[in-house]
Amino acid sequence: MNKYSKISAILLALLLVAWIAPTQAQRKKKKQRKDKTIEVNTPKITLDMSYRDKEEVSAMDFEFDAEAKNYMLMIACDKYKYWRPLNNPVKDAQDVKKVLIKKYGFVQENVYELMNDEVTPSKVEQAFDKLVDMGTERDNLIIYYSGHGYYDKKYDEGFWVPVDGRTTDKGSYIRNTDIVKYIKALKFKHVFLIIDACFSGSLFSQGHRGYVDKVEALKSRWGFTSGSLEFVSDGKKGENSPFAKHLLDFLKGNVQDKFPVSQLIQSVKVAVANNTKQLPIGKPIQNVGDAGGEFIFYNRQGTNHKDK
Repeated sequence: MNKYSKISAILLALLLVAWIAPTQAQRKKKKQRKDKTIEVNTPKITLDMSYRDKEEVSAMDFEFDAEAKNYMLMIACDKYKYWRPLNNPVKDAQDVKKVLIKKYGFVQENVYELMNDEVTPSKVEQAFDKLVDMGTERDNLIIYYSGHGYYDKKYDEGFWVPVDGRTTDKGSYIRNTDIVKYIKALKFKHVFLIIDACFSGSLFSQGHRGYVDKVEALKSRWGFTSGSLEFVSDGKKGENSPFAKHLLDFLKGNVQDKFPVSQLIQSVKVAVANNTKQLPIGKPIQNVGDAGGEFIFYNRQGTNHKDK
């Protein structure tokens, strides 16, 4: 090998070393970075996506609260001192109480009743005072009033007429504003007020809201009245008022395991409107703490809750 060949070989060897050395260094560097990687073992999470297979997602897909208690306040008067007597308020209240106890999980020990001579402004206030101290944020309350009602058009205000209410003295009546005040003070999770009286629709202020999911989880304050600003029928003596009749028909005839207040209201409204000249009203009561929920009626004679 001549001199020039040796020099060429040496230069080629040097170029080869210069190319290989950085490549090995880069590989080593990458390996070092890989060695510094920290592996974290995260827990396996399983999501229940079975709801996607349902044809319809129900707003009532929630767990039954077995610890919640149901209370009733039943107020009814048909024997007045100064107003004309009525035929059926006491009977209506007793019939509603019986079906709620028999079928929907209410018990007699949690029922408070004011009938005829007991329906005075002071005793109504005392009954609410007891309930304010008694109910919890997981319990439910149904309030039922049946009797005379009065509406003062001048001041746009409605009243319940107590047993000793005078026909010429509205100061002796029970104002709707007082009832609203009492309801606002209650700690119950759900309160459902049912009124079967003339001009009972004056209880509601204007307003509406949309439907929300998980209705039982949210606090509610609903009212359901037998009519708007109108006279309503008392029915034949010994029977039930038209409003109470259709309310009872729905409660007795229901075969669903559970249903919300809004479903009861819609069914009874249609039945009453189709068979009388009065139009019931049912919706949330304004400015008393309603949070968009609804009371759910559980049928204890149904499949899933009969043993609870």
